[in-house]
Formats: sequence, C-alpha cells, structure tokens
Amino acid sequence: MKDENNGIFDEFDFMYRHKQILKEKEEQRLKREREEKEAAEAAAKAAAASLTPDKKEPEIKKPVKKKKKPAEKRPVQKKTAEKKEEKKVHPKYGKPYKNDKDENRKRVSTEKRRKIDLRFKKEKKQVDEEREKRTRAERRARLRTVMTRAIVYLLISAAVAAALFGISFGAFRFLIGYRKKTPHLNISYQVGLASDMQKVPYETLIRNGSVYVCGNDIVNLCGFTVTGSEDEIKYISPDDGNDTALFYVGTNRAVINKNDVRLDSPTFSEDGKLYIPMSFFSSYATGLVCEYTPENGKNRAVVKVYKNITNEYDHKISGSAAIYEPVTFRLKAPVVMAQIDESALADEIGEATYKVDVSQYQDAINPEKLYGYISVINATHRASGTLEYDDLVRTCIQAESVEEPIMMRRIAARALEAMFLEIRGVEDLTKFNVYSGYNTFESSKAKDPSLDESLLGLSVEVSFGSDDDGFEDSRTYKWFLNNSYKYGFIIRYPKGKSDYTGVGFRPRILRYVGRYVATKMHDEGLCLEEFIEKYNLERVLLIQKEG
Repeated sequence: MKDENNGIFDEFDFMYRHKQILKEKEEQRLKREREEKEAAEAAAKAAAASLTPDKKEPEIKKPVKKKKKPAEKRPVQKKTAEKKEEKKVHPKYGKPYKNDKDENRKRVSTEKRRKIDLRFKKEKKQVDEEREKRTRAERRARLRTVMTRAIVYLLISAAVAAALFGISFGAFRFLIGYRKKTPHLNISYQVGLASDMQKVPYETLIRNGSVYVCGNDIVNLCGFTVTGSEDEIKYISPDDGNDTALFYVGTNRAVINKNDVRLDSPTFSEDGKLYIPMSFFSSYATGLVCEYTPENGKNRAVVKVYKNITNEYDHKISGSAAIYEPVTFRLKAPVVMAQIDESALADEIGEATYKVDVSQYQDAINPEKLYGYISVINATHRASGTLEYDDLVRTCIQAESVEEPIMMRRIAARALEAMFLEIRGVEDLTKFNVYSGYNTFESSKAKDPSLDESLLGLSVEVSFGSDDDGFEDSRTYKWFLNNSYKYGFIIRYPKGKSDYTGVGFRPRILRYVGRYVATKMHDEGLCLEEFIEKYNLERVLLIQKEG
C-alpha cells in the first residue's frame, strides 16, 4: 500500500513540476516582452532627441502615455492567459486542472486516495478478466484445433487400416478359396459296390447345385434296355418290360410307366452319355441306392450308385452270396381299384381311380377294421398320458430342417407313402413336406397335452410352401379336398366345423382314418366328430370319455 501511495504522490509531483515549467516559460515570455518594451522606449527616446526643437512636446509625450496604458492593462491580459492555461487537461485523468497553484496545492486526502486506489484496482481487475477471457478463448481454440486434427488423423488411420485389412482378408480368402477349389477339380465316382472309385471332372456330375449320375452306368448296372433317339431316350426294365422310363433330353420332363413327372433339373447329353439328376432315382426307383457326400476339407466329393442287397447282414458276416433287390419304379400305370366288400354295412362306397399303382398299399388304404382308426382326442375325449404303440415307423417324407425322425403308425405311414407317389410324381407338388408326427405326452408342444391328437400316431402336420392365409386358394389344398380321401386321409380340422371339433380351421393337419370312413366323410361333408355322432360310433373309440 505504501508503494502504491508513493506512486500517487509521484503523479501529483509530476503534475506540479509540469505547472512549474509552464510558469517559468510564461515568466521568460513576459521578460522578453518587457525587454522588447524597454528597447522600444529607448528607441522612441532616441528618436525624440533627434527631432528639431520647433516640434511640440505633447507629440513626444503621447507615445509615453500610450505605452503606460498597455502596461496597466497587461496584468489583466496575464490573468486571462493564466485562466486559459488553467483549462489545460490533465494528461492522465482527462480533466482540467482546478486551482492548481502553489498556494492551493494540498496533500491528497486518505479518502480520495482510497477511492483512487479502488478505481485503479477495479480497472486492473477488468483488464485482468478481459485478458483471462482472451487467454481462455485462445486455449479453447487451440484445443479444438488439436482435437480436430487428432480426429482427422484417426479417421485417416482407420481408413488406411480398414483398407489394409480388406486387402489382406481378400488375399487370404483368395488363397483359402484356391486351396478349397483344388479338390473340386475332380470328384470321386463309384458305380456298384465292387467297382473301383473313378475320378471325373467336377462339372460333369455337379451342375447348378444338382447332383447327376450317368444313365449309361445305371443301364449297365441294372440291365436295362435302351431305345429311342438322341432327343428321347427310353429305359426298359429286364423283367418283361413291366417298367419303362422315357427321358426328354435337355428338359426336366420324363414319363414313368405312362405317368408324366417333372425332374428337379433337366437332363443333358455329353460324349454320347445321358446324365440324369440323382434325385430322380432317389424319389421314383426302388432297389437302387444313390449316395452323395459333399467335399469336406481335403476330401473330394463322392457319388456312389449301387444296387440294394436284401441279405446284407448275412452277406457281410457269413459271406453268403448277395441277393439284390429288383430295380423297379414306384409309379405304375393307372389302374382302378375294385370296390371294397362292405357286406357287413348297409351302404357302400364307390370305386376310386388312381394315377399310380397302389396295389401294394391296399391293406393300408383299406384297413380290415373299417372303424379301427377313428379314435379322437378332444375336449370330450382327453388323453391322460402317453399312448404307446409297437408299430411306429419313420415317415417316407420329412422336411430337411427337422433333425429328429418323424414317426407314425405303420398303416398310416404306408398310406401316406402311397399318396406321396401321386403328389410328387404326377401332380408335381414338390414342396410337400412333413414337419411333425407322433408325439408323447411329455414331448407334446400343445399348451394342453391332453388335447393333442398327435398322441394317436395317425396324423401329421405338413407344409406346401405357402402360408395359411393363401393356402385355401392354392392348388395343393384343392387337391387334398378332392383326392386325399382316396388314400384314407382327411383334413382333421376343416373350415366351418369348429363348433364340433373345438379347434379353428387348420388345413395342414392330415389325419388317417381309412378309405371307407374318409370317403363317407367326404361325400357327406362331415368332420370326424360329426361322423362318429351320426353313426353312433362312441362304442368303438379307444379313448374313453372323462368320468
């Protein structure tokens, strides 16, 4: 504080010194004026002395009188000049000096010094705050610049790293793909169990995702007779020509025993040999086994074609001669099944016409016990536990997405297989698949297992590649309405029968009941519950009523 007061006093000393300098300058100016006046008076006197005596003296005295008057008025002029000088502005505070004379100079009071000090501190604080604000703004600007540059550098580095990774990954995939493709140059191909494995070009047996087999090898293996031309090739079985297969080369059309079928992929001819999709023999041929093993790591893909051995166990264990199953086609020439003998019943059902030969499935389509498979599970007839059967077999059709085997009772599975021949082979409904069949009480997916009819082992849930909303107008649904009864199947929960079944329209649940019952229900427009009620068949149900 002492130093700051000394600074204040120094400022006032400077102000006083400045006044003193101005005063000295003014005194020097006045001194020069007096000297000039005195010189002027001396010159006037000298001039007067040089005048002639006849001149009047008043004329000589006039200048003296005139000179006295300005001398008397000069103090006034001095005061005016001094007043004007008093209006000079202070160099620091920007205000005129007030009574800045030696006699008026006083020491600055303590209160005034305090006010000056406070104002000085306030101004200094404002200056410091402004300087601090500028410093902070500059720091923030520098920080933003640094961060922006860092982000740009990171993005550039990330882009470069991604590009390098993509190039490296692409090169790696290329090398791996090249190595994987190396085994695909050839494919292992075997015809017959005893023949040696051959290596054939991959593109010969694998085309557009379909696996092919050479028809000429099938002819030599099975003893077929070949007739026809380059565009139409016909295979005739060795047993008196009962089975024939006609292929239209370059198309996916074929005729088996006068039944038109559509192949998954078109046939083609190469080097005088006919190549046929392997799925054809898997679907329509019996006694012939076709196997395909995709490539696995370093191993090539493998295609095997051989005849099925009926005594395989004895042949491998005891070395007995192999007995091969005859190679035939499942589709037969259209036949008409004779009317069922229903002598014990008052009414009869009409004949059924089939597009395939189902003579070997007659015992399944027309069971001995006409009412032996009409049991129901519903709100009136509940199941209390798992129903076990000793005749469960795997269904002939199963969706690839279902890993566990789908089971049905044998008679229902065989009737389904007979219907499958016409569905897939003649009608070309290739999207037909089975998704579920028999369930135990514990494995049932129903909310209430006691109402799940899949416990009976007589029903399956199927899919045709369309949703339920559009299924009603599909060709597949119409075919089932008009033809499934011929194979002993009904739509378990038909449309408009929920008052009887207790379940809404579910067109995908197919239920086996036998041809007689299915035909009666189809002709009279009944559901299973209505049929049982109309013909008073409660007595033959296997599932008893509650209570």
